[in-house]
Amino acid sequence: MIIKQCKNCRAAVEAVFSLGRLPLVNSFLTKKQIVGEKKFDLTVGFCRQCYLVQLTKTVPPADLFRNYIYFSSTSSSLLKHCEEISSKLVRRLGLTAKSLVLEIASNDGALLRYFQKLGIPVLGVDPAKNIAKVANQKGVPTIPEFFNCRLAAKLKKERKISPDLVFGANVLAHVPGINDFLKGVKTILAVKGTAVFEFPYLKGLMENKFDTIYHEHVFYYSLLALRNLFQRAGLEIYDVETTLMQGGSLMIFASHPGQFSIRANVQKMAKRERRDGFDKIATYQKMGKNVGQLKKNLVKLLGELKAEGKTVAAYGAAAKGNILLNYFGVGQYLDFIADKAEAKQGLYAPGTHLLVHSPAKVYEQKPDYLLILPWNIADEIVEQYRDYQKQGGKFIVPVPAVRVI
Repeated sequence: MIIKQCKNCRAAVEAVFSLGRLPLVNSFLTKKQIVGEKKFDLTVGFCRQCYLVQLTKTVPPADLFRNYIYFSSTSSSLLKHCEEISSKLVRRLGLTAKSLVLEIASNDGALLRYFQKLGIPVLGVDPAKNIAKVANQKGVPTIPEFFNCRLAAKLKKERKISPDLVFGANVLAHVPGINDFLKGVKTILAVKGTAVFEFPYLKGLMENKFDTIYHEHVFYYSLLALRNLFQRAGLEIYDVETTLMQGGSLMIFASHPGQFSIRANVQKMAKRERRDGFDKIATYQKMGKNVGQLKKNLVKLLGELKAEGKTVAAYGAAAKGNILLNYFGVGQYLDFIADKAEAKQGLYAPGTHLLVHSPAKVYEQKPDYLLILPWNIADEIVEQYRDYQKQGGKFIVPVPAVRVI
């Protein structure tokens, strides 16, 4: 069914998969707010012309990001990744004390602090005023604004800056006005600079990793679609890598056209995507059936455990976890949910309205099973609860296939 126009090329977008109406997964609630909780459509569509997979309806960015509750520094695995990529990019791009790194959606400065330690000047841009305030207090200069072409032009004119590296982790998927956003990158990037973006790879949707679909993620990118987007903005993707972040991500390297030789792996990945049908709507239409089977498997397991009198709790009130709980409807099987983000503790998870507790609750209650919602960092969580496991506790990892540890 044709829903609306593509946010990139304005061609028709056809719906391929819907999660129905769900709450905003990062909007945690007080008890009073539960009654008035809003839900929004969450349908994914495909553009046959430019191959861009996208939400058919979007929530205004200001409603999602102005007062954000996710802090990057709470994840030890993410911090390790930040340290690794900062060192890697400094070496690869030859960054020095005379360079400038601009990070878009810099959150609390988790990545930029590592560049600072390496002696590289930095500047962050993040629309969440509460988080930008924390970053500034930590000594990471951060502008509390949405990045767009207007802001890029203003920074270039007033601050006389042209970053040698523009970096964005998990932001490229969040921007409804993607063409204006990339024009902003084009405007501010140094002549021989590089823009690096990391984000969940579209391939994950074909591997049951459906829980990356939520209102903040407007786009789900393949390299084929990205090349079309960047070309429209006057930028050129010259390299691409895969990373393990978010259960499987792409990291792309872009520049002004002709500044760098395009590496062979760019063409190889584009060729592989065509072979795997990333340019065909039928590929995405299979998603609903596969996710439906995953739901049956998890519901069956949890139902059997509860019938046996076992207790089950969940760990990690992350966005992807709240998508799974709501779409699969499994909140009824859980005794409680725990998360180490203090900003979430004492609030109620969206949709399920489970009260979020501190990690200590797991040891206090000693549930028989712990459902790991942020499955992409399951190893980190298992290590965190090693003593719980030694005491007989077991873990359930729900995605991409249900398994018990």
